Amino acid sequence: MTSHHSFSLIKLDTESEKTIQFKIASINLFNYLSPPNAYYDFENIYSQEQWQKKQLWFSGLLKEQQPDIVGFQEVFSINDLKVLCENLGYKYFAFIDEPNIENDFIYSSPVVAIASKFPIMNTQSVTASNELAVNMGLKNFDFSRKVLRATIELPTIGLCDCYVVHLKSKRADLTCEQGNLEGLSTSAALLAKQALGRWQSDMQRGSEVSLLFHAMLQRRDNTNNAMMLMGDFNDTLDSAILNALNVQRSDIHNADIKMTDLSRLPDYAIDKSFSYYQLCDAYALYIKSQNKTANSQVRAPSHYFGTKGSVLDYILLSNEFNTDNSASLAEVSSYITYDRHLINPEYDIDSHSTDHAPVIASIKIRD
Repeated sequence: MTSHHSFSLIKLDTESEKTIQFKIASINLFNYLSPPNAYYDFENIYSQEQWQKKQLWFSGLLKEQQPDIVGFQEVFSINDLKVLCENLGYKYFAFIDEPNIENDFIYSSPVVAIASKFPIMNTQSVTASNELAVNMGLKNFDFSRKVLRATIELPTIGLCDCYVVHLKSKRADLTCEQGNLEGLSTSAALLAKQALGRWQSDMQRGSEVSLLFHAMLQRRDNTNNAMMLMGDFNDTLDSAILNALNVQRSDIHNADIKMTDLSRLPDYAIDKSFSYYQLCDAYALYIKSQNKTANSQVRAPSHYFGTKGSVLDYILLSNEFNTDNSASLAEVSSYITYDRHLINPEYDIDSHSTDHAPVIASIKIRD
């Protein structure tokens, strides 16, 4: 796969090498497209004033929060984002796909990107195992949006594979011929189309996350690099659809473990061997680091559909960042859901920001 780097690799200066804390952010940019181009429909064009407002909002967020690594979703104007990040001190920028353009100015299929103040050593598009996809009953499977993997050199931790995703939405995209809905009233036909379309989207999203997790495990085995997975999951982490990211030892039948070389190990060693590959929600790691229980905290939604709020945006981390692991190198020292533009918006500032709340985790290197 082709790597896209906007800058040559530059050694960090001495001051940066002393960093003992850094931040990671995931930001859905919500139709990030400069005028006079249109997103999805010829009527969806920002005025210059609206675009300037959008640019100012995101640059203001990055200046205020100062994340060191940022995963972006819903990117149409790749070069504009690269320039914005460069002007804010991000020496490294990468992407692995380009949006679809029709009639020279109507854009669809936005892509993901990543900006970093630490060196990006390699960038790849994640590919799913075709053999596994076929075994799962999936023909010609592909991710609805390409998944970006950027290998970044972090202070103390070393190489870390940072994955940026924008999983399939819950939107019912099913196209039904009228013949398939014959005999149904209009209301019944619409309900059927919605039910079938939602399930089709759920199957795609679940397949994406399962095959991505397999690719991440394969990469972990081959490199021993730390891992981060960030982005817009378009679902809650505790949903059955995203279950691949929550698989625990307790989900694996003991008979299956006994048939492997793990059977020779004591229980604590078996647990340790599984935990090496598991991902933890940065928010949960933060709550644990504060000696609080998740039940005592009301987690702020990162997206609202009408009045219903859901957490759709996540940062997941490998066990190098989990203090339960005796060999961990870092901990999550803070976690922010940046939602004031959703909770208490000011039109003059927030009108062209984003419909998601960016999420930001601070990582502290352990002494």
